Amino acid sequence: MPTQREQNIIEEFQRRRTRMMHSFGFCILLIILGLFILQVIDNRPVFLGISLPAWKSFAAVQLVLGVVMAVRGYWQYRCPVCEEIVKGHDKYYFGVLTDPERCPSCRSKLRE
Repeated sequence: MPTQREQNIIEEFQRRRTRMMHSFGFCILLIILGLFILQVIDNRPVFLGISLPAWKSFAAVQLVLGVVMAVRGYWQYRCPVCEEIVKGHDKYYFGVLTDPERCPSCRSKLRE
């Protein structure tokens, strides 16, 4: 049975984890939408009465927003105790552990 402090840490980390997963999911949707728009306008240059440059601009904005959302999700995914990003291996690896039991840096319990 975790103590109250451990329970608060676990709840805060799970809240951050959920927010990170939502950011990554939204990122994937934005990138797919941007690529889909680029694919459609190749076949129909004037789709829905909107010109080709406007569609390309809209698709570029979707792709940039997708990247921004991915970076935002990555940077907010931190351990509540040591505030380190919960990375998978070492300081050169950009991947994160999606549901670790303990923080790799401070060994705080992050999951029940």
